Amino acid sequence: MTTLSVTYQFDDDINSTVWTTADPGDEGPSARVEAMKLANRVILTALLAFIMLAMGCVVTVDDFKIALKRPVGLAIGFVCQFGIMPLVAFTLAHIFNVDAPYAIGMLVVGCSPGGVTSQLFTFWSNGDVCLSICMTTFSTLAAIGMMPLCLWIYSGSWTDETAVIPYKSIVTALALILIPVFIGMLIRHYKQEWTRVITLVGSITGMLAIAVNIILNGLINPDMFLAPWYIYFSTIITPPIAFVLGYIIAYVLRQSRKKCRTIAIETGSQNIALAITIIAISYADNDDFFQILIYPSLFGPFLLIDSAICVLVFKMIEKRMNPENDNEEAQQPPIDDADRKDVSFKQLNQEP
Repeated sequence: MTTLSVTYQFDDDINSTVWTTADPGDEGPSARVEAMKLANRVILTALLAFIMLAMGCVVTVDDFKIALKRPVGLAIGFVCQFGIMPLVAFTLAHIFNVDAPYAIGMLVVGCSPGGVTSQLFTFWSNGDVCLSICMTTFSTLAAIGMMPLCLWIYSGSWTDETAVIPYKSIVTALALILIPVFIGMLIRHYKQEWTRVITLVGSITGMLAIAVNIILNGLINPDMFLAPWYIYFSTIITPPIAFVLGYIIAYVLRQSRKKCRTIAIETGSQNIALAITIIAISYADNDDFFQILIYPSLFGPFLLIDSAICVLVFKMIEKRMNPENDNEEAQQPPIDDADRKDVSFKQLNQEP
């Protein structure tokens, strides 16, 4: 099949994807690809908006006040998002000595902010949904400055080109997060009896969105399945590495198990649509344009699969833990009676 390097406009399209496009002379396959891309864009946008509405039904204004009053978890998430993920992508690219186009795709994904699907997996793992929403919103805002900085730091080994940040797409992503969440909070405030049904439908919608995304991505761009084995391996192991490191860092910094799960999922969940937008704008004239797109194209489906496995692991672990301590932050080991008496005795001996 003859291919053309085509630049697509992504400014108003937060969920669209760029793929190998058939020669215009072959109108049948090209029309089908365009139709599937449009279906992917419309269906996923609608499903993600409803998912965020459902997530808004499980949080309150007080939850946001608590999250913002003690922004430790937010700060940890920020460091993990823009510290761990770019470094993991950079390290894997060097370990496997990948070609420059693949490395650029890896770095753009690694430097992207959190995606909205993290809220769904946080909800399924009984994490802190409010914290997840705050982290995604904050990382998306911070991406305006942090993405250029991270790409400048890490991409020098493979390219001299400067990535263009699509600010309009970032605003669109924020709207996709905040507006449905706000509507969901209003529903919870005025019609709380509806929230149970909405969250149930939201969970079903989330599973449907995952299935639609994986199937349509495979149909739209079958060439991505021809990538080298090490690209497959990198896309598969990157999210679990991020999940583990995010959880460990949060635990070491004495966050509750609930917040640790949230930070772990948020650390490995990237906004793939935004990453593809940046590639489309920044590297459209590059001879290796479609090759750059392969890593993000594979990363999206594998991220969903890895996240689902992560939720199952969390649920198995939590079954063996005391649920009453799920929200408690890690504490210093308690002092037993013998140690307390020893401390009191030493204090008495030190008195004049």
